[in-house]
Amino acid sequence: MKINRYLFFFIFSTPVIIFQAALVCKLYYMFNYDINTFIIFSQALISAIFSSYLLKAAILKILSNEKIDGTFINIKNEYKSIKLTAFYCLVSIGLIFIASRNGVMDYKAYLNHWAIINQGLDPWIGTDNAYLPIHNIFAPLAVINNSLPKFVFVCIFAIPMYLSSISPLNFKRELDTFSKIRIFSVFAFSPFCLLTIAYYGLNDTPVAGLIVLSLYLSLSNNTKQNSLLSGISLALATMIKVYPVFIAPLFILRKKRIDVNFFTSYFLSIISILFTSIIIWGNSTLNPILYAADRHSKHLSFFNFFRRIVGINLDEYSLFAMGLVLLIVLFFIYKNKIDLLPAVILTLAFAFTFYKVGHPQFFLFFFAVSPMMIRYIYDKKLMKNGRLFISFLMWICFLNFYQTFYALSCHMFHGLPNYLRGLGSLPYILFSILMLIEIVKLLKKDPKALSSKSISS
Repeated sequence: MKINRYLFFFIFSTPVIIFQAALVCKLYYMFNYDINTFIIFSQALISAIFSSYLLKAAILKILSNEKIDGTFINIKNEYKSIKLTAFYCLVSIGLIFIASRNGVMDYKAYLNHWAIINQGLDPWIGTDNAYLPIHNIFAPLAVINNSLPKFVFVCIFAIPMYLSSISPLNFKRELDTFSKIRIFSVFAFSPFCLLTIAYYGLNDTPVAGLIVLSLYLSLSNNTKQNSLLSGISLALATMIKVYPVFIAPLFILRKKRIDVNFFTSYFLSIISILFTSIIIWGNSTLNPILYAADRHSKHLSFFNFFRRIVGINLDEYSLFAMGLVLLIVLFFIYKNKIDLLPAVILTLAFAFTFYKVGHPQFFLFFFAVSPMMIRYIYDKKLMKNGRLFISFLMWICFLNFYQTFYALSCHMFHGLPNYLRGLGSLPYILFSILMLIEIVKLLKKDPKALSSKSISS
């Protein structure tokens, strides 16, 4: 088999892009923003487009070469290339950790929050801490080394992502092992992922990993133990950031049956965590839930477009709109008996679209779950529906483009990149609508296409 050049160019270019972003921004700040913003814009745009093109091309190349029996594969060469790539990625991640050891963006705030906790003080009084109690348990690690909590974040993210990418699930049709490893590599070592988890070290990293772990446990084996562990995992994610609560109903009510084990472990875990936190820090534990209501719209939320470009501030309606849309989506999911995996993706995609704080890092989950979703699509024989798969892939590629451009343009704070902050939601919504149209067309043709009782499967 020919070497997938797109795959290797993509993976090997990712650390280069990250160090490019660090260097450009260092020079930009050093010269007090006196560098021509068009130069900043141009290099960011070209690199972001190039990276996202390679992502799309690499995935399509992997799937076009995939054969179930794997007889075409030179196993020795495959293992050699995998080892070389893994070594390169590990070294690169280590260097990224070193480059960001003092904290970048939100991670600096995390270090301050953890320092307050380590002093025995309340992390929610006199701070901008918008996170729930599980975020606080990483504080002792920060005493040992600033980057240690970030390292744990990466482990919590990478292990479930790898398991869900490679390990057996209840699929009748499977990709070959090397194809699954390649697909995992593309998403795990994309600029979106490495920027979010290794460079910025954002706490959406463990949240995404724990959601994927819940999905993996629920889909691998329908046992009492897995349901209990899945509930605990999603509860831990919810107690870092609240948004996993939006998908809890999908785990609880599946195939018109209530999963009592998941329900029990999920809610008991949340109650136990909140109760323990209230004993330690008091009612300030609940401050983060109220904090979100006071934030203004950003990035990929269409509320941001209306506020920044149109000049109409609709932020106050965000929570109402999101609640209404989630109810409609849940009704749509249960009416069409959509399987858990696509249901979770649809629900979170709509939630993030209508939540006014549309930070790119919220979308990290979609990169973590994409290898498992591609396995699902392959199992359902939905690869034949090229328009549906391409619409999903283009949606992912745009997210990678936006996060890459964001980093390379020094976080879109000045000049033309800053203006584009208000426009970013438009292409995102366009790609989302195109994907939604293809899903509706698919379900119109086969109402059970995304159900375990699909006609096509």
